[in-house]
Amino acid sequence: MHAKRNIKVLYVISFFFSLIPAYVIERLFWEMRGMSVLDVVLTEIIFGSVMLLLEVPSGVLADRIGRKPLIITGVLFEGLMFAILITADSFWEFGLAVAFAAAGAALLSGAENALLYDSLAAVHQEERFDGHIGRLQAVRMVSLFIAAMSGSFLAARVPLEVNYWLSLSSTLIAFLLTLLLKDVEQKGEEPEYAISDQIIEAVRFFKRQPALVYVLFLGISVGLAAGFVEEFWQLYLVDAGISVSFFGLFYGVILIAQIPGALAAHSLRNRFDREILLKGVILIGASALTLSALQVNWIGALAIILFLLAAGMTEPLIMGALHEKADSRIRVTLESFQSLVFNAVLISAGMGFGYIATSFTLASGFLFLAVFSVAPILSKLKN
Repeated sequence: MHAKRNIKVLYVISFFFSLIPAYVIERLFWEMRGMSVLDVVLTEIIFGSVMLLLEVPSGVLADRIGRKPLIITGVLFEGLMFAILITADSFWEFGLAVAFAAAGAALLSGAENALLYDSLAAVHQEERFDGHIGRLQAVRMVSLFIAAMSGSFLAARVPLEVNYWLSLSSTLIAFLLTLLLKDVEQKGEEPEYAISDQIIEAVRFFKRQPALVYVLFLGISVGLAAGFVEEFWQLYLVDAGISVSFFGLFYGVILIAQIPGALAAHSLRNRFDREILLKGVILIGASALTLSALQVNWIGALAIILFLLAAGMTEPLIMGALHEKADSRIRVTLESFQSLVFNAVLISAGMGFGYIATSFTLASGFLFLAVFSVAPILSKLKN
């Protein structure tokens, strides 16, 4: 059956799509090519802007023509990013590479999760969706760990560009695997919405689900903070006086640290409300980020690990909450709206983080992220 094969193939795609040794030396490579912290943040804004433009159209398209074409094109665009980065030596070349990555991410956004949910529903296992999301996240972390160890080993012995060539090769393998996927027909569904009605119905869905919207905003706040920490931990370790020889090990640890949360999310949400779990993640994470800002040394580095350990629970919780309530006819469109808001917030948060990290210190930027992550909790307390 196509549905069962899809599930297996998605796991293998996740492994190769994450087997990217370039990530462990990414900030060093970019800095070597003349990219400052502010330049990197500006490329993050480019990423967010492209995502804003393409998120909803790509989601609508995936719900209308199928998930598979969007997944294939998204992985291909990720490969184009690495092809450009291998020779990039100016801000605009890096910006172009990031734009391709953003376009690929927008095409993939929701399509992979929707195909997974559709495939599980076809074999009457949709209640296991967030468990599979957690396991897929664990597969990605293990793959990234392998890439981190090998990437760190290679970086000390060969030019950094070799890591990017290997990353391109792994992405191309993932691309070939996407060709094995098959879209799953949803039996018994009413005719699909018109395009305008599809978007209107997505907006109405979120208006009817204020509790879900709040849960998604909790996830967005901690997800953004985790994203910036994962982008700049290398520069933090440099500021902390930690040798580059430890980078591969540290990266491996922060990847493995996220696995327990990802795997535990499914069982914990059966015992606790998702909102309570996410608030716990935020409070632990904000405390850890504050400590990392005040102690720029090994203690602060360990606090970063604690933060990412807690944050590992986020994706299964919010994706499970969204997809269990979603209408299959607009499933990708709904996740695209969630991602749209994520990237809109990313732009404003990125500008604040970039300004503070550049004008003061990276540690000050981490303190900003700690305050930013608790904002949804504080706003609800005021109301």
